[in-house]
Amino acid sequence: MGFFTDAYDLFSISLITKLLGRIYYFDALSEKPRTLPPRIAAVVNGVAFCRTLAGQLFFGWLGDKLGRKRVYGLTLMLMVIYSIASGLSFGKSPDGVMATLCFFK
Repeated sequence: MGFFTDAYDLFSISLITKLLGRIYYFDALSEKPRTLPPRIAAVVNGVAFCRTLAGQLFFGWLGDKLGRKRVYGLTLMLMVIYSIASGLSFGKSPDGVMATLCFFK
């Protein structure tokens, strides 16, 4: 189940970055949909991959120490809490919103 949630997260990040560009970097004068600036897209994708690697290493080690079922319950609770926090991200500028999204990622 943990593999499924990690795979879903990494699969959906490319779709989400397109939507974030259209929502937060919108230009009313342009007919073409906007995208994330390359530096911000790189940061969002980099944070996703680095946190996945760090989470797998840390929670795998913690699962060996405390037990897989207990640690899976803990990771599931953390995923729910941080998903809600990502949905409620805040900021006055698009870069501020991206920073809070990367933090809660």
